[in-house]
Amino acid sequence: MLPHALLRVSAHLEGERAVPHYLSARDEPWLRVLLAESARLVGQKRAAWHERLRDPQLVRAPKAKLQVALRVLEPLCRERPVAAVPPKEGRAALFRAAASRAETSRAQVLNSVAARFAVSAADLEAAIFADLPIEQRVAAVPERLSPARLATEANLAIASSLVRRATHVRVAVHGDARALVRHARRVGLICGVSRLERSPQSVALDLSGPLALFHHGQVYGQALASLIPWLANCEQFELTATCALSGDGVLSSFVLCSGDPIGTGHRVRAPEPLLERKFERDFPRIAPGWSLLGEPEAIATGETLLFPDFELVPASAPDRPWRLQILGFWTRDYLREKLRRLQAAGIERFVLCIDHRGDCADGERPMDPRIVVYKTRIDPRAVLAIIR
Repeated sequence: MLPHALLRVSAHLEGERAVPHYLSARDEPWLRVLLAESARLVGQKRAAWHERLRDPQLVRAPKAKLQVALRVLEPLCRERPVAAVPPKEGRAALFRAAASRAETSRAQVLNSVAARFAVSAADLEAAIFADLPIEQRVAAVPERLSPARLATEANLAIASSLVRRATHVRVAVHGDARALVRHARRVGLICGVSRLERSPQSVALDLSGPLALFHHGQVYGQALASLIPWLANCEQFELTATCALSGDGVLSSFVLCSGDPIGTGHRVRAPEPLLERKFERDFPRIAPGWSLLGEPEAIATGETLLFPDFELVPASAPDRPWRLQILGFWTRDYLREKLRRLQAAGIERFVLCIDHRGDCADGERPMDPRIVVYKTRIDPRAVLAIIR
């Protein structure tokens, strides 16, 4: 995520709308210089790398765009520290030795601790600083990172950072949006899905923004921003985020549309559905008379759609299945609204499994017999007690 100060100069306000300063093909010449110089500095300390690349005579670029590109490039060129001793362990051992032997010289403490680790004093001294940012070394630039790719990655960083400062996000997707909805559910976003009138294949996702939540804002913001690479692979979309970009609390509107320069064809890694797999394994063991079907069809409740994670089908009544949905982040109002919609639609055979750590607001959750609270795994016995 870009710092707020950098984000404010990476976009400008046109009335109530925030317009990003995206990188384009015109920026590729200086991006090419940036990549070439980074390749030349491989193996040097990161402090020297930063000093060299910020030289205005070397990289002639708009200051804000250069800072964004460096923010994107830095983690891609960060070499993992290699040390004779794990840095944290070495520091802890030295501090303990120095505290317990106040009259001993620095050299004696170093030699004593180094002997315990079976390394030289010089190797120990180098190791205790190896994980500090200024001591880390520059790694080779990834081969896949062309100037054009670096530009789109920088634009993704700008768009993602704007979304992470949102109070509310609405995404309209035209075409098959199932993969996008699946990802939103798997990362646990507080999300409502509804059909758009113009097409039965078009849906709108209404999502709470991190700034609208009391708890877990940083983690939730990261999960919300992970939607953007998925959007880049959609045929047609429009994202509208209500953002706090200025420092005076005034909200601005940020719009991201199909065709904006955030790239396409990204290889997006979906989170592993470990929780779902555990439930798929555990439930049949204690409920042999039930079938478990993953990702059943969406259920319409008025204008909105509910996407269950599982359908639980009793062998004795296969036409009367129960649906189960897993929620990661949640608020009391979000749960109340979901329960209200289920009741209004006459859907009673429904179980909501909520993460006890996912409460994003103060206040007690609604007391409803169809809610199961889980920690690291969903208790199949608690689910079975409801559906029986």
